[in-house]
Amino acid sequence: MEYQRALLKQSVKQAMKQTRPRPIWMTLLYLVITAAGVGLIQTVLGGLNWFGTIAQYYFTMILRGADPDEAVEALGRWIWGNGPQMILAIVAGSLVISLVVYLWRSLLDVSYEGYCLAMVRSQNPGMPALFCAFPRVGSVLLTRILTGVFIFLWELLLTLGLVVVMILGVGLATVIPFLGGVLMLAGFVAYIAATLWVILRYAMTDYILLDQGVSGLEAIRRSKERMRGNVGRLLVLILSFIGWYLVMFAVAFVGFILLIVVLAAQVAMLGGGMDGVYGLAMMSGTGILFIISILVVELVISLWLQPYLTGSIAKFYDFLKGGQNATQPGGWGGTGGGGQEPWNRTTGYGAGDPWDQSSYTWTTGQPGQPSGTPNPPSGQGEEKQDGEEGDSPQNSNGPSYPKY
Repeated sequence: MEYQRALLKQSVKQAMKQTRPRPIWMTLLYLVITAAGVGLIQTVLGGLNWFGTIAQYYFTMILRGADPDEAVEALGRWIWGNGPQMILAIVAGSLVISLVVYLWRSLLDVSYEGYCLAMVRSQNPGMPALFCAFPRVGSVLLTRILTGVFIFLWELLLTLGLVVVMILGVGLATVIPFLGGVLMLAGFVAYIAATLWVILRYAMTDYILLDQGVSGLEAIRRSKERMRGNVGRLLVLILSFIGWYLVMFAVAFVGFILLIVVLAAQVAMLGGGMDGVYGLAMMSGTGILFIISILVVELVISLWLQPYLTGSIAKFYDFLKGGQNATQPGGWGGTGGGGQEPWNRTTGYGAGDPWDQSSYTWTTGQPGQPSGTPNPPSGQGEEKQDGEEGDSPQNSNGPSYPKY
């Protein structure tokens, strides 16, 4: 199948229009659940948050009239006075809270990716999809931690290379300033490019974990295989959304410019004899109203943009998988064997759309038996993708997720 980014994104927008409840509301629910969980974790583990205690102590002294330098010195004496165990407690407490928050966010993030994957497959996912990763909490957390470790190790190596290049650039700049500057700039650009390459080669790991029933090193290996030769395509796909982020920036910029103009006009009115207290209240109300309006517009755009972007990446995963997304190995829904649904959706949503893989006909065996193999529409063959070998044995035996 030929890759066409415009058709891929158009298919995702069509899926968003067809999905009920609307993805914008499900995205809002996902953000609320994530924020509520983080708040609960920080409240329950608040006793471990020594940084919060130190900050509260510092600002209390400032409010009582202490000099900032004296407050810092007092905090230093208090920390060192309690011995090394205090420093260890501060570091350990912060690490525990950060780790628990990271794990909670990972579960919700992977679940949201699963929701978007079901959305672009026209499976009309509901609220249970936002928790589809929870039954596999161990696999999700193991895979996320391993992915983070690999990225961290790559970053250490890349950072070391950048430091070496910068040192060479500084040395060369003492002899030939222009060449030294070019070398340092080239090193920084290469560092950014390499970092993007490292991150994007693991971009399919979560989708493989959910869709193919594998986790850990195997999911990471398959992601690297799928992304071999496709990192540039995914990068261009993600960068194609930069216009929406520029729109959000423009909305905020124009909004604050208008706020400044309106406040300046009100200040001029105050100079004409308006009551000071009344004028201050009016200016405060205007500022709050403008800020709330800007935040609401930004929120609406982001709530629409997030499922659009995540859904496009999920659709890109289906493209890399070679058009076999309808197998539903992870039990995304249906009643057939192996978590599949005995359907023929050739006349359903997206008929005629080259990016809609739901037009494939899938057959299932008797209850309890593995499902059959895909039969592409007449006249259309499937092109085998890189890294295809070794995926199919797990495709019919994946874990079961909530049915939508």
